[in-house]
Amino acid sequence: MTIWGIFAYTAIPAGVLLTMLLLSEFTMLMKVASGVMNSPVHIGSLRLNIAVFMTALCLCLTVLSYSGFRREQMRDSLASGQPGFFRDSEKPKLFYVERNFWISLLGLTLWSTAWRLEGIFRRRPQRPPTALNLKASKLIWILVGGLALLLSDLPLCRLNYQLQLSYYVTPEKEALMSSAPQCTGVYESNAGSCSNFCSQVRKVSQERQNCVMFARKWHILGRWAAEIFDMSRDAKQGPEHINELFQKKTCEGVLQSVDKSNVGVNTFCSITAGIAMLAAFAAFAQVTDTNEQNLHRD
Repeated sequence: MTIWGIFAYTAIPAGVLLTMLLLSEFTMLMKVASGVMNSPVHIGSLRLNIAVFMTALCLCLTVLSYSGFRREQMRDSLASGQPGFFRDSEKPKLFYVERNFWISLLGLTLWSTAWRLEGIFRRRPQRPPTALNLKASKLIWILVGGLALLLSDLPLCRLNYQLQLSYYVTPEKEALMSSAPQCTGVYESNAGSCSNFCSQVRKVSQERQNCVMFARKWHILGRWAAEIFDMSRDAKQGPEHINELFQKKTCEGVLQSVDKSNVGVNTFCSITAGIAMLAAFAAFAQVTDTNEQNLHRD
């Protein structure tokens, strides 16, 4: 089962159930839902509640799936002038990414609604007239949350790129690998009978380049960081880079490395993005919750 299948059969039903309990007007059921949503989630020295954790997770998935959905829409509009078979072959991808977007958006709606309803249910007492004015501190928490969201754009750019590869490059690579043994050691310059194979490999390589540029276009801070990284290692992104690959490697070699990605970097970015998103929502929780602290250090 894919991550979207797990999400659809766990996070969505749980969000529906908690929202319905909080809307039931039965005090006992509402207390049960409130207790579940305030269950602590420990991440090192940080302690969050379920509501903050799930809302942050849903937002992250919504952003990533929406970017993929928009890209597939653009691809579909470009394919409108292509033969019917080509358009039909692209429709399943559009359906798949659009489905993922609506699933994640539904999860975000359910969990953010449940979070808000739970806050209303607790009915915090009014502060006395002599209580400290917290407007300045709330503004600080908003700024901290906004900064954390901005910083999360850096690792999200990498994750979005990896997601685009899994959507558009890896399936094409796997389809072409069956033809690779017949064209072992063949360069594009003297492909001969393998010219069609090399041509398809070039298209896949170009699609990888499109994934790079799309992810950078979608994430502003991520694009800046990636461009600085490219400058530091004197790397170029564009047709020249693809031509250099085909000059140095065989068509089979280019195909084998077309979706290659650093697993360690991807893991680090996943952890960093999760921490940044959780920190942002934990900071925003301080603005709406004056009785309990969703973020503290032991």
